[in-house]
Amino acid sequence: MHSPNSIQFTGCSRSYLEVKSGFGDPINMERMLAKEFKFFDRDESGSIDFDEFNLVLEHLNCKGSARDVDELFDRYDQDCSGAVSYGEFCQILFGKKKGQKPDDGVDPNKTRSVVKMVKDEITKRGGGNGLRSARVLLKRMDKDGNNLLDREELKNGIKELIGIELEGEDIDRLMVNFDKDRSGKISVEEFFKGLQGDMKRKRKVIVRQAYDLLDKDGSGEVTVNDIKGAYNCSEHEKVVSGEWTEYDALQEILATYEQGEADGVVTFQEFLEYYRDLSAGMESDDYFELMVRNAWHISGGKGQAANTSCRRVLVTHTDGSEEIVEIKNDLGIGPKDTDLMISRLKEQGVKNIKKVTP
Repeated sequence: MHSPNSIQFTGCSRSYLEVKSGFGDPINMERMLAKEFKFFDRDESGSIDFDEFNLVLEHLNCKGSARDVDELFDRYDQDCSGAVSYGEFCQILFGKKKGQKPDDGVDPNKTRSVVKMVKDEITKRGGGNGLRSARVLLKRMDKDGNNLLDREELKNGIKELIGIELEGEDIDRLMVNFDKDRSGKISVEEFFKGLQGDMKRKRKVIVRQAYDLLDKDGSGEVTVNDIKGAYNCSEHEKVVSGEWTEYDALQEILATYEQGEADGVVTFQEFLEYYRDLSAGMESDDYFELMVRNAWHISGGKGQAANTSCRRVLVTHTDGSEEIVEIKNDLGIGPKDTDLMISRLKEQGVKNIKKVTP
């Protein structure tokens, strides 16, 4: 069995960078490395996730088994965020840089244990929306509104979140682990990335499908009009009761997914972030997929992940025969939209339709 060290990583990638950057000039090598990293950091987050990490390895012609790559990624994902930062990436290639501050004896295993405990307690208390609610609460604990928490704010926030006062060494461990610049404060967002952990590729794929259903023009943004064309707000419980108008319901849906200042637009990253929070509290891939498929009426799925929300209608054919047919991806089709149902069924290849009965 190979260890992560068996990956021909440092040698091959340094050789590659030496050639590409002028045969080993340190400044040029670092500039080249930054360029490589930024090229694969598609969302410009300053970190690369596991899929992006794999692309970097392939581009640098580095060898290793899938298991080796998994272990290597986990080793350098020091903050348990499910992503490797530029600094962590440099460590993989060159080791710790001269002048870099020590890790203060942080034990990654103990840190992971504390992170997991906090996440599990938040999920237990708040269910699927636990992390999102916790994010809001911690931001409120940020007294000066700079999106940073000092040790005392973090300690009080966690106590408020899970009802448990962590031991001093556990708070210290979290602070040291997440406070990369040793400023005495940690970012609320970086802390929650650590709680979220990584999101499996198969989960990201189904979230992407849902977003693309909404973003029909491929603009990379979902607006009120996109939601209006895909979601029948007349069936929203508060619209039915007369408490809200359909426009109110549309705004409420958008606000669910927006991050930061509300601007009436939801980007894919905001949409994905919402589902990252939900994903963190769900062990079952099938349950997560079913949740997304049913919420956005995405046909397909196998076994326990198979869609159950798409409308099934009785189709009467011109020859008098009948059959039950699923209207695939029927988001936005209301119970009385029979003409739209027939049109969609014809697109699916259903022929000789005389009428449909919802």
